[in-house]
Amino acid sequence: MKALTAHDVRTGAVVYLTDSGAWSTRVSEAARFAVGDDDVALKRAEAAESVVTHAYLVPLDAAGAPIARERVRETIRARGPTIHPQFAKHMGHEI
Repeated sequence: MKALTAHDVRTGAVVYLTDSGAWSTRVSEAARFAVGDDDVALKRAEAAESVVTHAYLVPLDAAGAPIARERVRETIRARGPTIHPQFAKHMGHEI
């Protein structure tokens, strides 16, 4: 399974494509795509360049969490820089 993530063009926030086709800042709301369906979703996101940018697929484990090194990367993307807590995002982002 994979989730589709990108950056919101207006806000720069990390967003995840949901089952309804909307974008959410919560990874828990991300749609889960099987192999084959994931490429179609990615192509749609890439075509929606006025809404999101830098879309890519993230592999997920059975519980829906990013796998291995992707977990670290997605945690940083969702929470903000790791250099000082004052720069972290505190807007309900989760991993």
